Amino acid sequence: MRWNNVEQNWEAFQESLLDTWPDLSEEDLIDVDGDREALEARLIEVTGEDPEDIAQQVDEWLEGAVPSDVHMDEQHDNASIRDSQLYVSPGEDATDDDRKFGDDNVTEDPVQGG
Repeated sequence: MRWNNVEQNWEAFQESLLDTWPDLSEEDLIDVDGDREALEARLIEVTGEDPEDIAQQVDEWLEGAVPSDVHMDEQHDNASIRDSQLYVSPGEDATDDDRKFGDDNVTEDPVQGG
């Protein structure tokens, strides 16, 4: 994940940050307000670790899971929908109703496969 995603959705990431660095407080995160340099400076202050170690820890944290609040964001959803068009077969209209294929009203039998 990129830092701009974190910055844009700062509140959604705060719980994960507090879980990862329990020495941080909610007030620290309010003060940081999505600024990576400010976060790293505050982490150096509260943990006493080297700046290089903190920068590496933040990089590793960025590789972690994205909170569901971010995934549920309308902007993220719209981007996912646009990207899904890349997987539509040639000649198929992504907006077509699939009922024309005849299987939407048929209950599948998991034992017989259909």
